[in-house]
Amino acid sequence: MRAAGTASLDERATELAGETPPGPIRRVNRPKAAARDWYDTLSEWYDTVADPFESRPRASGIELLDPTPGERVLDVGCGTGTALVDLTHRVGRDGSGVGIDLADGMCRISRRALTNAGLQEGHVVKGDAAALPFADTTFDALFASFVLELFDTPELVPVLEEWQRVLTSGGRLCVVSLSRREAGPLTWLYESVHDRMPTYADCRPIFVRDTLREAGFRITATRESAVWRFPVEIVCCRPE
Repeated sequence: MRAAGTASLDERATELAGETPPGPIRRVNRPKAAARDWYDTLSEWYDTVADPFESRPRASGIELLDPTPGERVLDVGCGTGTALVDLTHRVGRDGSGVGIDLADGMCRISRRALTNAGLQEGHVVKGDAAALPFADTTFDALFASFVLELFDTPELVPVLEEWQRVLTSGGRLCVVSLSRREAGPLTWLYESVHDRMPTYADCRPIFVRDTLREAGFRITATRESAVWRFPVEIVCCRPE
């Protein structure tokens, strides 16, 4: 039985056929070094502030991705390692869970989370999700929760193409992201804050499914959620 909130590809294609084409999204006008330093500063108390709101859509995304024992899974922008621990548990001793993050502090806390969970098969790499330090077709699945929307608009498709590079031919990607598809006054207010403080409010909403299609992915399932009453898209897809 299909989980509540999930739609098949055919059902979503029918629904999307009548949608208004997406409009513009905000740029992310802050240097990558500023993002790295900001999340490094946030790392020790990030879960206290964000996890109560992000945990439900993140868990829904992991469920949709459905990692299985023996798979190799990459958590892109692993943050404090909450998703990485879950993913590594699911792939088991015959699989591997790898996290990558730009911020030293996030990497440190992710490694601590894996150690505390007794997961020797989990690993954390410091690096840029736009230039992954992995060979082609390394992973069976990629997971990215509240990460894609951190990249500036011209970077979105190249970043996704880079993620596709490290996926196996039958691999899959799940993206959990703030969505602009149902934008209303609250989203517009947040975007105005983002315009004024792009380093601290850098996670602006995007058109998730459209961006994934543009980068050469085929949508297989979607769910909807919310964070702080902002719409969230949870999208699972595969390379075309």
